[in-house]
Parts: sequence; structure tokens; C-alpha cells
Amino acid sequence: MEHREIFSDARWLSPKASLDAALFRAEIELESDAENAEITISGLGYFILYINGQRVGEDEFVPAYSDYHDRPDMCLEYPLNDIWSHRIYALKYDVKKYLNKGKNVIGIMVGGGMYHQNVRHSEGNVNYGEIKVCYKLCVNSEVFYSNRKSVKCSPGFFKKSNLYYGETLDFTGFDRKWNTLEGELADGEEPLEITAPKTEYYIQNCPTDKVIETLKPELVKDFGDYSVYRIEKNISGYPVVRCDKAGETIVMECAENLYDDLTLNNMSVGYNTQRQIEIITTDGGELFHPYFCWFGFRYFTLTNNAKPVEVRVIHADVDVTSDFECSDETLNWYYKTFVNTQLSNMHGGVTSDCPHRERLGYTGDGQLTCNAVMTELAAESFYRKWIADIWDCQDKSTGHVQHTAPFAGGGGGPAGWGGAIINVPYHYFRHYGNRDELEAMFPSMEKFVEYMESRCEDGLIVREEKDGWCLGDWCAPEKIQIPEPLVNTTLFITQLKNLIYCAKALGKPYDRYEKLIADHSEAVNRKYFDPSTGDFLNDIQGANSFAVDCGLGDERTVKNIIRKYGEKTEFDTGIFGTELVLRVLYNAGAGDLATSLLANKGEVSFEHMRQAGATTLWENWNGEASHSHPMFGASTEFLFEEILGIKQADTSVRYDKVVISPVFAECLRYAKGKITTPHGEISVSWKKENGKIKVGITLCEGINAVFCHKGQKNNLSAGTNEFTI
Repeated sequence: MEHREIFSDARWLSPKASLDAALFRAEIELESDAENAEITISGLGYFILYINGQRVGEDEFVPAYSDYHDRPDMCLEYPLNDIWSHRIYALKYDVKKYLNKGKNVIGIMVGGGMYHQNVRHSEGNVNYGEIKVCYKLCVNSEVFYSNRKSVKCSPGFFKKSNLYYGETLDFTGFDRKWNTLEGELADGEEPLEITAPKTEYYIQNCPTDKVIETLKPELVKDFGDYSVYRIEKNISGYPVVRCDKAGETIVMECAENLYDDLTLNNMSVGYNTQRQIEIITTDGGELFHPYFCWFGFRYFTLTNNAKPVEVRVIHADVDVTSDFECSDETLNWYYKTFVNTQLSNMHGGVTSDCPHRERLGYTGDGQLTCNAVMTELAAESFYRKWIADIWDCQDKSTGHVQHTAPFAGGGGGPAGWGGAIINVPYHYFRHYGNRDELEAMFPSMEKFVEYMESRCEDGLIVREEKDGWCLGDWCAPEKIQIPEPLVNTTLFITQLKNLIYCAKALGKPYDRYEKLIADHSEAVNRKYFDPSTGDFLNDIQGANSFAVDCGLGDERTVKNIIRKYGEKTEFDTGIFGTELVLRVLYNAGAGDLATSLLANKGEVSFEHMRQAGATTLWENWNGEASHSHPMFGASTEFLFEEILGIKQADTSVRYDKVVISPVFAECLRYAKGKITTPHGEISVSWKKENGKIKVGITLCEGINAVFCHKGQKNNLSAGTNEFTI
């Protein structure tokens, strides 16, 4: 929509000086009680709305993060000539209960968020501009618009505010009733009226961030001037502290780890240079916390002139709609830890790589984990929004897809990252069956194929943008040795198969894509396949699995994979290869090996993370970087699809047709769990007793399901179904 369709005659307002955050105050007069009242508002990067001193709603970090509008001077470390689309979100609130007859005060805090990002320049200038706000308030038959004559603006208590680095707040002499009739903005001045950003405007319909739970901090050590505290798990959010004395300066800092001497270790959140610090000068008798930044942390320091009250866990308000438990503690930990990691990385309708150092919507991480997330969480509206971000960040001429969506720099590769424009809509369609949305995305999916064909030599994908990134697999336990062309071409073949699935569902032609699959397959075989052994590059870092997953290799290739990992018993793969090795093993009927590999207790394992005390998944197998990266959690999908055996039939969407065929792995005594489909819940349990296996399957109405075991099929009915094998 255009600006006027949402905001009519409202004006965007910005402080006269460049500020990280500011307060805006307006007074309105109502001739009668509000019978109906609605405000449409957006503040960039984030806003908090008050009316007569009461906070409106419980949303945090709104509006949703997006590629807001064009930025002409990004000065990136690599060339970027793409042209893509943009959008800004606004929110609507029913505010009848906050308004009174007579005078009323509208108070708005606005902070920079990802919009006004003028501090972090890791890959260039990603700043969109100065903070700003716009609103339209409709009360009965009256309309009140933001404009410079009716609004006052002040920096208030904000001295510094940055999403990545934290805030400096000074409440000395500040009137905390600034947003009520009894208070004022003493230093308030008329703001600037600025031109509305040139972009598309939308009302936000994805989940907002909220305070999801609160945790009690525990003292680790008192160092005299300050103390170190911890909470039970690594999270995204912030501490809330108390100091009853005025004029005190409180300093708190958040991190994921401690050194052996129990001091804060910042390496994983910003390499000791980008630090999550909040500095607050007090006015006495109040609770203090950040306003426009969350932190990724489990530990924090706090000067001893203040005491911690609680830690607020904040992320997108997305329900966990699954459960899993089995006899292996590694797998139980893996499921719970992935869910915690993923939720910590869901903010503003964007699935991020980490909640601290980068906080970016990497298309590689996001497309890799999307099937698991859609299986385990109520993520439909969340991914609908993120798919729009991916679409925005595709070059409208060439079809190139950025490595982050919304775009904010970041490295990646052509298939593992850019392929999100095929894989995420594909999985979204399989899970939710939204045909209209798939139809809208399909031309962009095809455009991406055109782009990838232009990146080839001899049928292999060998480059992306000139002088830019072109990664293959990522974060293997040893230096990456598997060639990027092998990774990108095999991943692309699988993406073409997903595109054909979508084309068939939409009744569109797909012959061209079948020919492309044949051509690329021939090229991979010609370059990398050894006909004397059946291997692709001696199966370096899962090379055989990349090939087999897209339909290449022969019986020897699969046997070689089974032999290798049967002997190795732990992973040697990166973020893509790990999932593919497991997928190929399960598909080959080697479910015992796949499950034992997933639960392995070696050095390169999820158990290694668990033994180290991790409560979120690490970026690297050895834990040397971020400790809250979801990407290695993609394989939690196998807990449900293989160990519980809940799969859709090949032609099914929305779980209309389900095949339940659990892997009764030798290393497990029992497994149980559930997922929630658009129809309702499916739960499966099985337990080995006295040489037999007792299986229980509970289905909601509306699902056509069968239970399969060793070639035999049993039709299932709604309600509880029980079998003894």
C-alpha cells in the first residue's frame, strides 16, 4: 500500500538533531468519551506507545524488522548493484480504554533498532537514516495526525542507544510523568517534518516480540565492586535491576560464557570488541532495564550498587507445538536446546543467525532449519513474513538473492543461501498448503533458476557475484575441503526438484527443469564421481551424501556412506552436510546408524555441547564462536520424521495424508512425542518390552493416515490406535 492508504495526512517526524532514541509527546482534546478509538502507528526502528501514562499493549521491538527503503551509500566490502523492493510495517491498536473525555497525552518512545544503525559497520554502512515516527489516531468521528505543530520531541533520558552495543540512560532530573497530563517534556522542541520514506507500507500481521517468561538470576561470585550472575539457560532478553538511591551509576554487561576465574567472557558475543553493556544513572526507587535492545546471554555482571530483580526472556510470541522424549539424554537435550536456540533467534519476523554478534536473517541458516521450525513451532505467520523479506531481497532484474533478508550485509553462497527463495516457500507450502502464496512466489523462484544458470561453467555452479562470496558448506569441524561447486550444484539440483513439486501443484510446466537436473547431474558425475569406487571425492566431508541426496551415485555410494560413518561414529560435516548425511542414512534404511550418529558421544557431536553445559546450540562444533546459532538444529526434524516416523505422503500438503513408520533404533528403548498440524495433533509413542514393541498413535480428525512397518500397512482412525510388534 501507499503511505496515504495507511496514514492519510499524518506526517513523519524526526528530531532536529541526530539521536539514537527520543521521546515524542502530543496532547489531544476529546469532546466526549471514546466510543471507538484506533491508532495506526510506526516508529523506526522501534517504538513504545503510551497514552495517559499507560503503556499500550505488550509488544516489544516493533514494528517488524524489514528492508525499509533504499540506502544509496552502503559502502560494502564487496560490489552490490542489485535493485530490490522495500517495505515498512505499521501496527494498529484499539486504544479506547486508554482515552478520557477532555485532555489526553500521547507519549511515544522511539529507538534506532536495525533502522538507525550507525555504530556497527562490520561490512559497510547499513544505516537507513534518522529515527522517526508517524501515527494516525481515529477517535469517534475525529482524526488526529502526527505533525510538527502538535508534537514535542526530546532526547529524554537516552544518552546512547544501540541494538548491538547497549544503552546509556541518565534519569537525573528526568520527569517520569512525561507521558501524562501531570508531567511534561521540559526540554521538548518542535520536531522536523520529513518526507515519507519511498516504500511499500503494510500493517504488521506476524507475531510481535513479547516478554515470554521471567527467570531468577543466581549469584555466581561477588568481586567487590561488582558481582557475576547467571540464569538457567542462554536466552535473548535483558536483566531488570533495582537501585533505590538516586545519582548512582549502574553498569551491567551480558555474555554467554565465563572464564575459569568466573569473570565475563565476551568472545562468543562479539570477540571482546562488540560488547553488550547497559549504563544507567538512577533517580531512586525504580526498576531499570534496557528499552531498545535485547541481549543474547546466560551470564551478566552488575555493579554492587544495584540488585538484580529478574531476567526477561524476549522473543517472537510463537508457541511451541511439539514435544519429544526418548531414552537417550543427548536427543532429549538436542530437541529442547534447538527450540530454545531457535526462539532466541526469532525477532521482528526474522529468523536470525544469533541474538548478539550479528542478529541477521541469514538465508542459509533460515532455509536449512525452516522444515524443523515449521514442524516444531506455530510458525505459519512468522514465515509468511520472512518469505516476503526474501522476496524483497531478490534482484528484480537478475534474480540474485542476498545472503541476509532483510539485507544487512553478510556472507554466503549461491545455493545454500540464495536457494532459500525456493526451499522456504516449498516447505511452507508442504506444511500449510497455502496455494495462493506459492503462486505469488513462483515467478521469483523461476527467476532464481535463471540467475543460477548464469553462474555456471561446464554445468557446475562456480561463482556468484564478482568479487563477492561463494561459500559451499560451512562450519565443518576441520577446514572446509569439500569443493564449493560440488556443494552448490548438488544443492541446486535438489532445489530444482522442489521447484518441480511446486510447479506440479500449481499446474505449471516443468520440463525445462527436468532437463536442467539431467544436465547438472551429468556435470557433477563427470567432475567428481569415481566409477571405480562409487565415491565422490572419496566422500570428503559428506560429499557422497550431497550427491546421493540429489539422486546421484549408485548402490556402492550408499554402502560407502554406511561403512564410513559406521566406522567413524561421529560427524565430519558442516551445516548442510550434517543434515544430508543423516537424511541419506535414514532414507537408505540405515536408521540404527543414523540415530546412533545423531546421538553419538564423540568429540564432534551434540553430546559434546551438552557435556560442556550448553543450553543453546553452538555455531561451531568446538564452541569457539557464537553459542546461540540454530543452524545445526535442522536435524531435529528427524526426531519427528524418523524416530517417531511422522511423515507426509509424497503428494500431501497440510498433513492431509500421513505415513507413520517409526525407526525403532537399537540404541533407544522408547520414544514419544507429538507435532501439531493444521488439522490438529498427531502423537506417537513406542516402547520396547520383553522382545516386543508397543506402539500408540493418536490422531486428530481430518487426517488420512497409515501405519507402516516392514512392508505392512494398517489404516489408522481418529483417536487412539495401538499396536504390538
